[in-house]
Amino acid sequence: MIRAGLVTAVMLAAAPALARESPVVAQARADAQALVAREALIEELGGMGAVDQATRLTFLRARKTASPEEREALDTVWARYYKPIDVKHTARLKVLLAGRGWFTLEEVGQRAADGAFNIVNHSPDLAFQKEALAKMEPLVAQGRAPGGYPNLYDRIAEQEGRPQRYATQRARCVDGRHAMPDNVEDPAGLERRRSALGLQTMPEYLKGLDTMYGRCDPPKG
Repeated sequence: MIRAGLVTAVMLAAAPALARESPVVAQARADAQALVAREALIEELGGMGAVDQATRLTFLRARKTASPEEREALDTVWARYYKPIDVKHTARLKVLLAGRGWFTLEEVGQRAADGAFNIVNHSPDLAFQKEALAKMEPLVAQGRAPGGYPNLYDRIAEQEGRPQRYATQRARCVDGRHAMPDNVEDPAGLERRRSALGLQTMPEYLKGLDTMYGRCDPPKG
């Protein structure tokens, strides 16, 4: 009886060592705990991003085949129903982004990261867009540029009257089809810059615009 008790005591003393986790398991546990702590953030970014995209898909479905006169009327629909959503999302994203860097795939996953980008890309607040772009720059320097970084860079440049770097904004309209923008810095190096960030070639990109938006309307005047 005494011997059996001694054996039990030795086994209990050894239990912590036997149960000690390997580095792989310990890291997986830490990652899981960190992800659970970010669950609400991931769900909120992904949810707002889904609404952002739904508004545009719904609107573009109507606009794609509308006449020029109908498109003018549709702009009032956008201003009345969808623009307030962009304003609301901007206000919330400012809160979520305060005091931290830009959201990465490793941290929040693809859906939430895309959601955050779409919100800032469609934000009516230029100052906030510039703040978000500055938070993306360290990732770009590390070769981890967020997927929408070129679009946001060009969108800000357009608003500030500077040439685009990646030709992602305001394509020209030639005979009802989208064409190369005319305000691009160093056009000869454009395809190289686009390729470096994983963008399509310009012909592929412009064809995609035709498919997505349908016939383009030349600027008035």
